[in-house]
This record gives sequence, structure tokens and C-alpha cells, in this order.
Amino acid sequence: MNAPAVKFERKDIGSANVQFPSGTGMPDPMDVGVDPYAPTKRTQGIKIKGFQAWPQKPGPFPAVIILHERWGLTQHFQELAFRLAAHGYVALAVDQYSRTGSAVTSDTTHADQLMAKVNLPLLMQDLAAAAEYLNYQDYVKKHRIAALGFDMGASFALNFAASRRQLRGCIAFYGKVPLDGLGSLRCPVQYHRADHDDRVSLQEVETLAAKLLAQKVQCEVHTYPGTQHGFFNSSHPEMYHAAAAEEAWVRTLAFLDEYILADHAGVRPLPDSQRTF
Repeated sequence: MNAPAVKFERKDIGSANVQFPSGTGMPDPMDVGVDPYAPTKRTQGIKIKGFQAWPQKPGPFPAVIILHERWGLTQHFQELAFRLAAHGYVALAVDQYSRTGSAVTSDTTHADQLMAKVNLPLLMQDLAAAAEYLNYQDYVKKHRIAALGFDMGASFALNFAASRRQLRGCIAFYGKVPLDGLGSLRCPVQYHRADHDDRVSLQEVETLAAKLLAQKVQCEVHTYPGTQHGFFNSSHPEMYHAAAAEEAWVRTLAFLDEYILADHAGVRPLPDSQRTF
């Protein structure tokens, strides 16, 4: 199983550290017509940080929100944004620790402490703001957005998919399953499961698949023999499994190609009047 050829070379990909407001609407260029000082005024509310990579070619392009593991927004996830951009996506890796100092760590205890500080309702607000930030960009296809999460970020991606109905798809790598929130999940889901996972039980994943099937929601689960939790992250060699990571990457790209680029009845964006956020 081989990954498709990249559409853009690295020299054709732009990147930037970005910030966007959470808890307030995106600024409207028309505000300047009413208040010429609008661009210089501070936005009320918090700014969420992220890293973005996107093709520097005529668009628009679909977008992927990347949600990092408990280690924080590390170089690994910035590189992942570049990899997605090479295949024709605007990739935004959201710093889920923006509200608590944007820490990055390689220590398991510290990572678990950082993860425990995340406020789920506020994070859902921040991810909704990330989607609106992307929709605001003229090089992004409006509402052609998926969530791609790993570990902690995979669990939050599933939560986000349940709360934002116009999300096109959700890809979760070895994340805890929010069993109580699955009833409102409507977009296609792809779940990548480690064979020997000390953080996520097989029962959780089986419940995810069964509940979505009962709701007539597309769900595919892939298990990788001989792998452990975190097998996709090459910056943690004690967990990394190169063959499984490559196989999962190919499946990820195929899923994105089918459910973000395709027009099909199952995942049409809702009109503004019916939106949750």
C-alpha cells in the first residue's frame, strides 16, 4: 500500500504561526468603513495559537484541523501540516494548550498534567473558532473541513465532530472515545487503533463502531498488529512503528480524498440557521 504522489513540492508550500480569536466573531473588513481605528483595536477574548501550512498556488483548497497529542504542538505536528499541504490541503495544527501557556514536553507525567488542565467546553469553542478562521480565508473551500487527531487530540476530534455538524470527516488515532457524546456525531469517522493500547480499551472502539453503525454513520476501524499507543509519532522511537504509520497515512489520505473532496448527500454543510456554532 503506497501513498499517492504529492501534488505540491515543499517550495510551493507556505507556512506561518497564526493566531485567531476565540469567543468573538472573526473581524469583518467592513468594520473599517464604520470605524477607521478598528484594525488597531484589541480583540476581546483570547487568541488561540496554531501552525498553518498551505499550497501557494491558486485555490481554494479543503482544510484539515490537526489536533496534537498530549505532548503539545511539537515539531512532529508542524511537519504533519507540511505533509498534508503537499497533498493539496490547508492544514492548521491548533495549539490545544493555548489557554494554559502553550507548553511542549517529552515527559509523560508533565504531559498528563497538561492534558488534565484542558477545559473541554472552552476547547470546543476554540476549535469552532479554528473552523471559522479557516472559512474566513479565501484560499479555503468553505465548510470543506475535517478534523485529524492523535491520542488526546483524537478524543477531542471526536468530541468536536459530535458538536459541529458541518464537519466533513473525523480521523482519530488511538484516542479515548467520548461514549456519552456519540449520539450527535454525523460525519464519517476513521479510527486507527493500536494492537496493544494501554490507554484505550478495545471495548471503547467497538462501542464507537457499533453506535455509529446504528446511527447509519460511516465508520471504519483499522487495527495495526504489533503496535502500541502512539505508533504514528516518529519523534517517540519507543512507540513508533514505521510500517504501521505508513499504512495509516495512506488510509488517512484516501479517507480525506473521499469525504472532503467528494460531494455526497451524507455530509452536506448545514445552513447558517441550523449551525451549532
